[in-house]
Amino acid sequence: MLFLRDGEIKATFTTMMNKLAFSNKLILEPLFKSISQIDEESDRERMDAIDKRMEQLMEERNTLITLMAKGFLEPALFNQERNVLDSEIKNLTTEKTNLVSNSTSGVLRANDIKDLIDYVSADIFNGDYTEELFEEFVENIIVNSRDELTFNLKCGLFLKEKVVR
Repeated sequence: MLFLRDGEIKATFTTMMNKLAFSNKLILEPLFKSISQIDEESDRERMDAIDKRMEQLMEERNTLITLMAKGFLEPALFNQERNVLDSEIKNLTTEKTNLVSNSTSGVLRANDIKDLIDYVSADIFNGDYTEELFEEFVENIIVNSRDELTFNLKCGLFLKEKVVR
């Protein structure tokens, strides 16, 4: 069973934050720029294309129902064609939901990174450990060994750090 003293974890976290402050322009700012430039326009275009295709599929489905009601289609063929249309509509709905979710998570991640940049580049940054600071930026900690921790930051970064003893 691995255990670390509370002071070792705090000192390791402080070291990591000081390294981030020192390498802010090398690591955090390029990361923020790349996440901020996620191609939202192509996502919007894809969502518009999905909406148009779903309208077409709904029209085809309504036409299919009309043909069935008038007796021009066999029930087996009607069910087969309707299942194909319903399946494609379901796939497009899932794709659209994923696009919206990815876009939202990218914006949230960019905001979290911006908060971290603002903190480590501020004049008030003194490199000391505080509980508020830890809770604001750290999602959880993974103990890799007695000599190494991985900090999972809320902005999505996983940073390995040697334990300070």
